[in-house]
Amino acid sequence: MKNKKKKEKGNLFKRYFGFSAITVFLGFLFIGFVMIFFISNQWWTEKTDLLIKNAQDIAKTYSDVGTGESAAQHREVVVGTLRIMNAATNSDYFIVDAQGKCIYCGDSDGDSTRCPQHRDLIVDSRNMQRAVDGGFADYMNDDQFGLGNFVVAVPVKSHDKTVAVIFAVEDAITGLIPYVASITQAFAYCIFLALVVVFVAIYLITKGIIKPLSEMQEAVRHFAKGEFDYRANEDYDKKDFRELAKALNKMAYELAIDEEAQRSFIANVSHELKTPMTTIGGFVDGILDGTIPPSEEKKYLTVVSNEVKRLSRMVVSMLNLSKIESGEVQIAPIQYDVSKQIFETLLSFEKKINDKNIEIIGFENMHEVMIEADRDLIQQVIYNLLDNAVKFTPENGKITIYASDNEENTKVTIRNSGAGISPEELARIFERFYKVDKSRSFDTNGVGLGLYIVKTIINMHDGEISADSKQGEYTEFSFAIPHK
Repeated sequence: MKNKKKKEKGNLFKRYFGFSAITVFLGFLFIGFVMIFFISNQWWTEKTDLLIKNAQDIAKTYSDVGTGESAAQHREVVVGTLRIMNAATNSDYFIVDAQGKCIYCGDSDGDSTRCPQHRDLIVDSRNMQRAVDGGFADYMNDDQFGLGNFVVAVPVKSHDKTVAVIFAVEDAITGLIPYVASITQAFAYCIFLALVVVFVAIYLITKGIIKPLSEMQEAVRHFAKGEFDYRANEDYDKKDFRELAKALNKMAYELAIDEEAQRSFIANVSHELKTPMTTIGGFVDGILDGTIPPSEEKKYLTVVSNEVKRLSRMVVSMLNLSKIESGEVQIAPIQYDVSKQIFETLLSFEKKINDKNIEIIGFENMHEVMIEADRDLIQQVIYNLLDNAVKFTPENGKITIYASDNEENTKVTIRNSGAGISPEELARIFERFYKVDKSRSFDTNGVGLGLYIVKTIINMHDGEISADSKQGEYTEFSFAIPHK
């Protein structure tokens, strides 16, 4: 098992580290390609500008020494200029006449103004027309100028007439590759050093992230097995991890409470179902086999009827809880008098109140109090609270009821005298399945769902409910529904 956990931890680390490293590497690679693209474009632009400027300088020199017969007399000046430009820029500069025939080049042979390479060169009519129309700077890839060359053409004017064209040709690939290669090499060294630093940083950061995540994953694994007493480590430097660990531990604590409550609920339900079913079965069997005489049958059938009603109430409570938690119950608020609703609900407890001689306080001062809420759901809230009040009020005790409203909400308070609730139990009074003081005999019908349902209904109305108690004196429940 330990080897499996270590393997999973290692795989998680490898995945995070590998993903981060590949992402960074591809990012640097993309930057490199973008940089090379822009550097190449910059190189093309600068090279073109240089060729054009040099060609313009040659054109000026050629114009200054004259054209026709005078140009021949100054052949050395023109050829020397071409030779200097060729040597300085590693390009091929030459001059053609208006018909496209080469008349001067920088590599002249002897007294000739043209070397063997250019002697038979005649620029085609299409390129000549472009040159005569104003010149051009273009990337050529043809048989005349060669493959992959920059070609610049600058016309020489005399009396608004093109008498010659200065051509400049440079091998683009041969010039660009060494330039880009040198830049790329320098960039590669920088990238290599940067990647080493970044990979080390990624390794440390990933390790720092994976360790707490692995520990939390282990905690979740324990929680999934129902081991809610396990706790994730909260001693982390980073606040986010501390908060996450605290949230996991809080979740485990709440799950533990919920599980305990559910176990208690199952135990309560099992007990509460068993008791009336045993009673019902025993009395029915007694009637059927004649153990109970006919004169006593009505008495025991009444007991059976009461037990059936008790079972029905328990089932209804569980069904209501199920509907509320599944979202099937939707509120339909209306405006109505909640004081009247309290009075009508209290009438259903009249017999129990009279049997225990309970004094009802508050009706003499009660007036119309309007509330905007779901009438049926609030009826369930009031019924449950009154049921608890009547149930836990001792004989000759008191129940105080009052309702009021203000600018913000409508408030209903129900207080009963009696033993009260301890602070420890009061803190959990609204928890699902929680039953106050299980050892007491007052609550023989409940299973710990009533107050949880009450709180859920009040929350559905965006309201608030609270409980207060002083042991040996009273218990009080209050709920407030805000005005819409």
